[in-house]
Amino acid sequence: MTEWAGVSKLSLMLETGGPGAEIYANGRNQVAVTVSVKPTDENGGTYYGDISWPNRVNLVDYVSGEKLNWQGREGWCFTDREDRYFHHLPGGGSRAAVEAELADDGTQKFTFYISCWPGTDRKSVSAWVETDTGKVYTTTAGSGSFEGKVALDPLVALTHRRSGVNWEYSRTATRYENDTKYVSTEAWNYYLSLDSTDNYFVTFSVSGYWSDPGYEGFFACDIKPDSHHKNLYGSYVWYQEPHGSSYDGDGGYGGLIVNFPDGNKWWDYARVYDRPYPEQYLCFTWVHATTGGDGWHIPNGPVHTWRVYFSPVITAWDRYGNTGKFSIDGSGVDSGIELADYS
Repeated sequence: MTEWAGVSKLSLMLETGGPGAEIYANGRNQVAVTVSVKPTDENGGTYYGDISWPNRVNLVDYVSGEKLNWQGREGWCFTDREDRYFHHLPGGGSRAAVEAELADDGTQKFTFYISCWPGTDRKSVSAWVETDTGKVYTTTAGSGSFEGKVALDPLVALTHRRSGVNWEYSRTATRYENDTKYVSTEAWNYYLSLDSTDNYFVTFSVSGYWSDPGYEGFFACDIKPDSHHKNLYGSYVWYQEPHGSSYDGDGGYGGLIVNFPDGNKWWDYARVYDRPYPEQYLCFTWVHATTGGDGWHIPNGPVHTWRVYFSPVITAWDRYGNTGKFSIDGSGVDSGIELADYS
């Protein structure tokens, strides 16, 4: 039975095909590097058996030969797991990374994803392999014909602030807005997106809202005491991902609002995520609903008092893993939704 005993070719290549790349030092941004190795058996012939990776294939420092941190959380790290959000190259560039692959000539290819954390310096990276017989081959400095590297330059991680994002709003339709016999509803969508021509948000995390069935994302309610509690103001955040498919709804009306079935026998649906590229922004809805008779009734769902609210905190990640953190003061529900930096 043959075993992996030697190497006839060993190289590594950046996914762009170039000699180097930039990467944000935030522990999330990823750059892919593919190691190509043509293994040989004890007789010098091509070895076609499986190579265990990452046990037998690694990435190391070009000068010192020190291994990068495997799935680590400090310094320079690497993994075999691609992050579907943050595997993007600053400044653009094509992505041609592949998974473990066996070429016709016996060359085996292994793709790793490199990231780095704050405080790291420029790094030149080389390939390292160890055969089944324990022999080590590298592309580090002084390794002879196999010598090679890719150079990675860390960029200071960005922190997105209120001044660098778009916060826009526009009137949106609701399913029953024309049914005004008992309730008149006006609704506006607010949109949080990154103000950039070559970057955008890719995922969001939100805390501070009701999660009760039928009230998911409802975070502020104010039913005014005047005129028999006829005026209701409400705010919603549509946090579920993926945004587009989560809120398709019937005819696009995917946001359940003013869900007051007890006493008022009323609920409605707003059209949300009504702009292109819904995964690149977070949508909110602000509602003013007016009813006649003896006004709005409580309790309904989680609403047990006339005025109750959360103040949501939103974390947004851009395509390179940089973050922005924002907040909304739910106490201002009667005048719209205002976004601020979280502090």
